[in-house]
Amino acid sequence: MRTYKLKITDSKKLEEINRASASVWNECLRLKEIWDYAHGYRTAGRLDKVCELWMDKQLSKSQPLHSQSIQEVRSRYFKNRKGFRELRKNGNKSARPPHKHKRFQTTTWKKSAISFKENIFGKKLRLSNGMDNKPLYIDLPKKFDIENTPAIINLVYNFDQYELHFVYEIERPDKSESEGVVGVDIGEIHPIVSYDGGITNIFNGRYIRSLYRLRNKVIASFGKRIDRCERYSPRWWHLVRRKWKHIGKIDNQICDCLHKHTTKFVKLCGERGIGTIVIGDLTGIRDNIDYGKCANQRLHQWAFGKITQLITYKAKTLGIKVKVIDESYTSQTCPSCGNRHKPNSRRYTCKCGFYYHRDGVGAINIRRKYLGCLGNPVVAAMAPPVGLRLEVRCCSA
Repeated sequence: MRTYKLKITDSKKLEEINRASASVWNECLRLKEIWDYAHGYRTAGRLDKVCELWMDKQLSKSQPLHSQSIQEVRSRYFKNRKGFRELRKNGNKSARPPHKHKRFQTTTWKKSAISFKENIFGKKLRLSNGMDNKPLYIDLPKKFDIENTPAIINLVYNFDQYELHFVYEIERPDKSESEGVVGVDIGEIHPIVSYDGGITNIFNGRYIRSLYRLRNKVIASFGKRIDRCERYSPRWWHLVRRKWKHIGKIDNQICDCLHKHTTKFVKLCGERGIGTIVIGDLTGIRDNIDYGKCANQRLHQWAFGKITQLITYKAKTLGIKVKVIDESYTSQTCPSCGNRHKPNSRRYTCKCGFYYHRDGVGAINIRRKYLGCLGNPVVAAMAPPVGLRLEVRCCSA
């Protein structure tokens, strides 16, 4: 699946549609209470399918929504109930089934409710809202592709802005027959460092780190001014909105940089005939860290999970497999002699004479660990790593 986001101007019609989806959700809560009262509470999900079919007949059809949009809200409700049971089975005793009433909720249109029109005035999207209800018309950009109909369209409210999310189904490519393996070390200073058996690529993260520093300065600057205001006063609300508007812009820039790095990395893998990407697992790395206030702040803002997610779904579009393995001590083990020590700088130097970039050593050992040859020595003289920088547009003076 691929998603294309389109920002649209706010209107009362959009608010009414998302309110209607919320009212369908609230009706699902009420009908489930009636069903539980009639059939007993301890069904353990065995009657959920029957309940869903019964609920489909009972739901009000007077909402200004397409019938399949109403069904999507209903199925979303039962997916949440299924997720609640799985959490309980895994030992999460605090998990609760869906119980909160909502004022607004995301609305979904399926293929039967989606159509496009093009005339002398431009391209338009038509979203049906069922019989006796006016459809929703949205103006589309000139370059928008109306030949391919999306599988679904979601109306999402995101940071004081309505967006349409076009979700397209793409053909899943055959798995890559290439046998190349690349090891990836995800770092806080360098987001991606890869080694494919011959070339070490270091993706520079200097610009991303500067954005995080700017984000922290914005939070601190606005925090001082907000603390001097009376809580919930007009001035307080004005500063809070401005603060989150600035943070939202910086977050978008950070996300854009991560997308550019991961896209470039996956394209390089495709060009070099890589069949498997091996990533070091960093789960739980933040649990027991205490390197001081500044270092802790950087590590807690480290987006290693986001980078792994982006690499995974982009690699799948090329048929490349992604494996996640434990990366314990991979940056501390010498690839040449196997001795282990923690480097004090960006350069890893061993008593045996081996020296290399510290994150490059991590990528080398992750790849060798996956291939099962971690103990075999490598050639002491290796090709120097290749640095890759972000191409950032600069404002003209």
